[in-house]
Amino acid sequence: MRIANDMDDLSTKQGRRRRRLRSLRFAPTLITLGNLTCGFAAIHFAMRAMYELGLGSHAGVASALPPRLLERMLPSPLSVGAGLVLLGMVFDMFDGLVARVTRSTTNFGGQLDSLADAVSFGAAPAALMVAFMSRQLEADAIIPSPISDHFWGRLTWVCAAVYVAMAAVRLARFNVEHAEDGFDHRTFRGLPSPGAAAIVVALVLFQDQMGDLAKAIIGYAMPIVALCTALLMVSRVPYKRFHRTYIVGRKPFGQVVAFAILFAAFWSYKAPTLLFIVLWYGASGPISYAVLHMRNRKRVTHTPLADDDTVRRGA
Repeated sequence: MRIANDMDDLSTKQGRRRRRLRSLRFAPTLITLGNLTCGFAAIHFAMRAMYELGLGSHAGVASALPPRLLERMLPSPLSVGAGLVLLGMVFDMFDGLVARVTRSTTNFGGQLDSLADAVSFGAAPAALMVAFMSRQLEADAIIPSPISDHFWGRLTWVCAAVYVAMAAVRLARFNVEHAEDGFDHRTFRGLPSPGAAAIVVALVLFQDQMGDLAKAIIGYAMPIVALCTALLMVSRVPYKRFHRTYIVGRKPFGQVVAFAILFAAFWSYKAPTLLFIVLWYGASGPISYAVLHMRNRKRVTHTPLADDDTVRRGA
């Protein structure tokens, strides 16, 4: 009787657990839609920045946040938009995790996630870059446009358009490769779209806290950086999955110390530390790829010499 009661209790607990998981099956979709909403809101603030640029009004008008808090954290509509893209990355990181925990991974969720990423990490960063460059080029009366009569105006628009197109290609390729049996879940082929978006928005956040010289340098470098990240997205350069490699699981003591130092630096200097991290991650792929390519070339070069020595000794 006791065994039968224990079995009944176990089945009851399992039934309750299944019902709880079933009730949460829509949670990943809602989180993905939160990512999409953040992308749309970021585009809104990019448009607002350009609108205020034309009206000559001030950032932070009609804001629900306390003025001092807003000025300290997000001093301009562009910074608000950049922060929303970063918030979208948080949603993007958790939707897959929640889907696996609740056992509700579906093809529909995967396709919806890619559509949300195309907006949040493709269209939104490109819109922020165009608005940012409009503000940077305001003194020269240059407006980023495909029909602009100025080189930097045309270059900015073309780089933004290429960025959006390559982000879409990157996400479509990921969907196709993810469906293949031999897909490697430990690495990415090409820079992930959230990583590319993080580089663009980190530059936007960083320039809001710098002087005029730094703003000018970042302003003219922004289109080139966006073009490079766009090309890295569609490249075959391998990138490690950031959260699996550096966050999840047991880590060496040295890596824990490095994270503690980065956290302390981020607490005091948020924008510069964020820019350092995303630029380091963006450069890690090409550097690792170049080092691996050089090692393979050395192995190919030294192998025939070893064979010749073996033949001579045998003779």
